[in-house]
Amino acid sequence: MYLLEVLSGPLDGKTWPFEREITIGRDDGLAEACLALDRYVSRRHAKLQIDAGSLRLVDLRSRNGTRLGGRPVVGEMPLPVGVPFVVGRTILRVTRA
Repeated sequence: MYLLEVLSGPLDGKTWPFEREITIGRDDGLAEACLALDRYVSRRHAKLQIDAGSLRLVDLRSRNGTRLGGRPVVGEMPLPVGVPFVVGRTILRVTRA
């Protein structure tokens, strides 16, 4: 089990548990992790996937992009547990529950 946590932004401290996959976005009908207060987040912005025990960050062709380590995420990238990433103007990280 993993936790997606907001580190900085309008929902600072908010968490969402997930086991295999979670979608991040502004529309609560399309995303389990809804960041409705960040207007730079697309309706379906990014997705986190667990594949064979490794975590992957996928940008879903969002308008303002997803950033990991200061670089844009193109397609999908490995995401180490605990490393912050940016969706819109919100900083998030994944930890083990």
